[in-house]
Amino acid sequence: MTAVHGVSADAKDSIWIANRFSPRWQNILVFDGKYIRVYDELSKHLKEDTDEQEINLRNKKVWLCGIDYETGDLPHYDLADAESRIDLIMYFQTLKEIGYPLRVLVSDGNSEIPYAAKKVFGQNILHQLCTRHFIEGLKRHAGEANDNLRISNLITLIQRVIEAPDLDKSVEYLEELKRTKIRTPLEQNLINIFKAHSKELTTHLFHPELAIPHTSNDIENLFRQLNLRLKSIGRFHHYRYARAYLKAWALLRRFTKFTDCRNGRKWRNGQAPIEIAGVNIKGIDCLKL
Repeated sequence: MTAVHGVSADAKDSIWIANRFSPRWQNILVFDGKYIRVYDELSKHLKEDTDEQEINLRNKKVWLCGIDYETGDLPHYDLADAESRIDLIMYFQTLKEIGYPLRVLVSDGNSEIPYAAKKVFGQNILHQLCTRHFIEGLKRHAGEANDNLRISNLITLIQRVIEAPDLDKSVEYLEELKRTKIRTPLEQNLINIFKAHSKELTTHLFHPELAIPHTSNDIENLFRQLNLRLKSIGRFHHYRYARAYLKAWALLRRFTKFTDCRNGRKWRNGQAPIEIAGVNIKGIDCLKL
């Protein structure tokens, strides 16, 4: 690991890359945060009766990262203490400073994420709430009642409304939902949750010209790839090691050519994300910049 730390410590960060190469990103960012296990020396000084949850939190950091949906590039990423409002605002401030033209944000159910983005980029940016995360949340809220046919059908119908292929079909499913008789407090609660988030869940339907994804699958897939690397590490023994490693990993990801894109993204194969963003990478070793 000593050699890895040595190489990763010298890797250029997202700000340096943006200033040096000026990538031409699009305007849809798929964003999320991922917990990273980092040993915190303060943990050993905690009192014996310290809450276990507090100890666990002290030994975790959050890697904040966004993917430019069109190019697959990672405009900005950094390790933060938490996925809190202040950490998120700092992330989006840096994203703006490096020139990212954010117009659409796609994220999970953490309301602090769109709040921070709009605080920095203005209230006019669009937010698409991940429909997959939302439906999973409804199922968790229903709990054991998911086995009830009426509850299951109700959630399925809500899913059809928010994941319809177009607005006309969504309206059709919505009319069907309105005709559904609500008989229990749980059913009404599910409907209320849907109503509270309906605008953010259907942004992609009201703006078909922008081709907005309705899930945050891109960033989830990225985190799955990262997990494969982190399994062999387990836990970083210092914050600076974690930050340096993640910086180097993201850099390699940006300069590595796609090979297994499918369906409508086959055109990406043979090109690196940052290359799709208009950067000529011929003859460049990203770890020796």
